[in-house]
Order: sequence, then C-alpha cells, then structure tokens
Amino acid sequence: MTRGSGLSRTSRPGARELAHGAVGSARVTAFGVSNVAPAGAVVGGLVIVVGYAGFAAPLVVLIALAASLCCAVSIAEFARRMPSAGSLYTYNSRGLGRTGGFLTGWMMVFAYALYLPAGIALTSAYASQLLADALHVTVAGWALFVVILAAVAGVAYLGIGTSSWLDLALVAGEVAVIAALAISILVKIGPVHYSAAVLSPASSPNGQLTDITNAMIYGITAFAGFETAAALGEEARNARRSIPASTIGIVIVTGVFYLLVVCAETFGAGRHDILGLARQPNPLGYLTSRYWSPSALWVIDLVVVLTGLGFVTAVVNAVIRVLFAMGREQVLPRSLSRLSRRRTPVVAIGCVAVLALVLGLPLTYAHGGARTFGYLAGAAGLSVVLVYLAVNLSAIRAFRTRFRDEFRFWRHLLVPATAAVFFLFPLWGILHPRG
Repeated sequence: MTRGSGLSRTSRPGARELAHGAVGSARVTAFGVSNVAPAGAVVGGLVIVVGYAGFAAPLVVLIALAASLCCAVSIAEFARRMPSAGSLYTYNSRGLGRTGGFLTGWMMVFAYALYLPAGIALTSAYASQLLADALHVTVAGWALFVVILAAVAGVAYLGIGTSSWLDLALVAGEVAVIAALAISILVKIGPVHYSAAVLSPASSPNGQLTDITNAMIYGITAFAGFETAAALGEEARNARRSIPASTIGIVIVTGVFYLLVVCAETFGAGRHDILGLARQPNPLGYLTSRYWSPSALWVIDLVVVLTGLGFVTAVVNAVIRVLFAMGREQVLPRSLSRLSRRRTPVVAIGCVAVLALVLGLPLTYAHGGARTFGYLAGAAGLSVVLVYLAVNLSAIRAFRTRFRDEFRFWRHLLVPATAAVFFLFPLWGILHPRG
C-alpha cells in the first residue's frame, strides 16, 4: 500500500481506529442533517432563492433536490464498498488517484475549517440577540464565540456517541418548529390559494430561464453538507448499509422540508407580494408575526441558535475525521491520527479549535457575527462545489475501471453525469456572480 493512496489502513494490525459501531442509522442521519443546517438554510439561502425565482421558487427547490439526490447516489455507491472516515477524500483517491484524493482532502479541510468559525460567528450573533430580547442580558458576540467553540470542542472530545445525540435533539427541535409554522400557514390560507404555477419558469419575476438558473446557485448549495454522513463510515453500525441509506435519506428529508417551507412562503405571500417577502429583513420573522404572533419571534431566534449549535457540532466532527484519515495515511502529520482514551482524534480537535479561534474571533470582534459568516462561508462555497463535481467524476471513472465488474449504466454513468451537469450551475454562479 502506497503512502497517501487514500486506502484505509484499518485492516492492518495495530492500525489506529475510531470507535466502531458507536452510532446507528438515526444518529448518522441526524449528523448529516445538522451539517446541512436546514433551518439556517431557510433563514438564509431559501430567501435568496425566493428573491431570484419569485413565485417559481418551489420549482428551483425541486431541481436542487434532484441534483443533490443524484450526487448522494454516487456517494452511496462508494460508501457501500469502502466505508471510511476520510469519506470523499478516500473515494476520490480511488477514483481519481493519489493527486485527486489529496486535492479533495485539502478542499474539504479548507471548506469545513471555514464553515466552523462561520457557523459559530452567526450562532453567537443570534444567541446574543436572544439573550438581550428574552432575558435582557447583554453579552458580546465575540465572548459567546469563545464559549461556543469551547463547548463544541468538548463535545467532540467526548465522542461521536455524545455528539450525535446532541445533533439528533437539535435537528428534531429546529425542523419541528419551522415545519409547524409552514403547516400553520398552509392550513390558514387554504387550498384555494395553492397554484401549480409555482412549477413554471414563467412564474419567475422576469419570466425567463435565467431567473431559475441564478436561483439554482443558492438552491443547490442549501443542500450542502449531506455528504458528511460518509465521514462516520468507521463508526456507524452496519456501515455498508447505514451510510448509503442515511446519505440518500438526508437529501430526501431535507428536500421535503424545504419544499414544505418554500410552498408556505410562496402561497402565504401570494404571487404579487412574494418579492416583497424576500426583501423583508427577517422573512421568517415576518411570517411568524403574520400567521402566529409577534410575541413568538423569540422562538425563531431560538431555532436559529439551535440550528447553529447543531451545525458547528457536526462540522467539527466532519473535519476532524478527514484530518484523522489523512494523518493516518501520512498525507498530513501522523500526529493528527492520535486518539484519546475515548477514541476521538484529540490532536485534530485541538488543531481545528485553534484554527477556528484564529480565523473567527478577530473577524467577529471587528465586524460582527453576520458579516463574519458571509465572509467565511462565501469563501468555502467554491471548494464544496468542486468537491461535489469531483466525486461524481470519480464515481464514473472508478466504476469504469477499478470496479468494472459492478458497473451499471444508470447508477455509475447516467446519475453521476447528470449531477455533474447540475453542479456546473452553482460553480458558474460563484465564478461569475450576477451583478
């Protein structure tokens, strides 16, 4: 076995191993959904989708769901054959070779390392606002940044069992609250206001296909993070079944949730007022005041805080496992694969915490949590899209060569090729943003 080949060494005597069988399918799914942060996407990304696509926003979400589902199938095909903490890094090492795997690993580390302080910064801002509104206590966002980072690092040290239970509780809470709001809106307005026009590109503000393609940039990236379930490939029970099922399940669950919310937004606002909703400083808060009560606004702030906590908990667990895998294979310093008594990558946790502190704290202190999130999350976006493109190309090549006997046209060529085409839209949008 060559150094940096991306192949797992867990079969060798004395190999450094994570805690096998620590989590089941439900907690693997919760881990992945937390990385997607659906409530956060509703507050941020889906609002931009509505701004571009207008009354046709549900169509964009359907297309984004199809794209993400195709990519999830490609990842699931790899996960059935080589469950690994390295996830897409390991897969692309097999499909694209050592250089492809190395570049994928670095792009994943780069993206996750930016998403972590970005998520903590945004969570600290909402937490500060929540404390001020609900308890009349003033705590600076930068101070909460340090507290949240320390708590997240501590949970990661305790192990994936503890982390995944936290993810499960937070995901269930955030999705339940926003889904309840969406259902309330749909029930109150009644079927008379429902319209199939939401599935027509002509319902966009300018009635042009470019409205849809520009909105797809944000629709597809709203699903980003579903792939992180594969990082639990060495800790999940029955990983060859649970990881593929969870990866696909995450996309389906998130997609259904997004469709419910975006339909509530479009039907609740109406065709003529939908763009006005997108221009609201807090569209979800506006709908909460209109269809629930202004006194319930703090609930939405709490949901965003819970989403942020679940997101950063999941992100730190994803990035430390990629670092662990790369350290174990000596692509990065081998000390990164050192495990604590709880069989968690303790050195990787320390490195990620320090990096998040260095990147996020000064920006949060100087510019606030919301702007820090925009800076760091925006920079991470390009890496995520390139990784998605790469894993689909890797699937085509791997099953045409290394796994030739298992090649199936639709699963190993048609589906990944379709996903690759879909992901060209957000890539174009990142490189050539609309003015």
